[in-house]
Amino acid sequence: MTDSRTIRWGIAGAGAIATQFARDIQYAAGATLAAVTARDPAKALAFARQHGMAAEFGSLPAMISSGLVDAVYIATPNNVHCAQTLECIAARMPVLVEKPLTASLAQARQIETAARAAGSFVMEAMWSRYLPAVQTARAAIRDGAIGTVTRLGAELAWKIDYDPHSRFFDKTNGGGALFDLGVYPISLARFLLGEPTLITGTWRPAPSGVDIAAEISMHFGETEALIRCGFDRTGENRMIIEGDRGVISLGVPFIKAEAYTVFASRRRADLAEPGGEALAARIRRKLFRHIPLPGTQQRDFTFPGSGLQFEIEAASDAIRQNWNEHPDNRLGDSITTLRIIEEVLATPPLVA
Repeated sequence: MTDSRTIRWGIAGAGAIATQFARDIQYAAGATLAAVTARDPAKALAFARQHGMAAEFGSLPAMISSGLVDAVYIATPNNVHCAQTLECIAARMPVLVEKPLTASLAQARQIETAARAAGSFVMEAMWSRYLPAVQTARAAIRDGAIGTVTRLGAELAWKIDYDPHSRFFDKTNGGGALFDLGVYPISLARFLLGEPTLITGTWRPAPSGVDIAAEISMHFGETEALIRCGFDRTGENRMIIEGDRGVISLGVPFIKAEAYTVFASRRRADLAEPGGEALAARIRRKLFRHIPLPGTQQRDFTFPGSGLQFEIEAASDAIRQNWNEHPDNRLGDSITTLRIIEEVLATPPLVA
């Protein structure tokens, strides 16, 4: 018999990402919002009223044991992800954990061990993997739309003024550009290309000691992925996948891509090489104005909301099917991403 039940979600946390989740769930088939818990009871109550939720709770165990939720979305600071995920696993409660899965590789492996032993569903909320544009671009790459992939380039950078008390720069709260931004291009590069055979990287420290910017090179056989992230600037926030017969460019910002463009072979060098920067800029301006270009194909996947609905649907469907993992986003994927980040951060930082 097909399980068609609607998954009732409870949210742990009442901050910005929890708000996005609560807003986007209205666009997700087979999912509904049921409850929230937060450290501040008044904040939980206000959140529940704002989003029309059935209940609010003063603790995660109280929400889990209430009988009102079928799954939990953890939207709390990075440093408490592990403890809260383990609470859900112990209660056999399916759990979707905001990225990064944890603030350390060791904690991620602890979660994996517990989930395997309990047979519980655990998934990192790497929502960009489920965007229709990303899913379709991945299929196009595998179908040879741009030939053999030779290079991937991605930058994800937003200027954030230094504040030692901000979670972005606080090591105890799992801060740093790689944990906050770098997880996306690392995860997506692996989603598109497979597992890297060689990883090198550099990073620059903020005064608090966390990485304010980083650059990683991942080799997938003969294919190189060059990834840059940082709080020190606002970047182009584009991902370009170059093949020997064309180029795919994921829309800006690529982590919320609502479109991708396939450029013909003759555009490849113009887009990818430094000498083609001026032409690439002109091409981008035309694309943003939706003016068709010869030799290009643009596929649009416009959606309402922030885009979290696609991961909510995927997780809800996996839970209905009693899966322990979603095939497009396994725990091993999250662990590998954290391992790459820790390998880079284990190298001495670049000091100006």
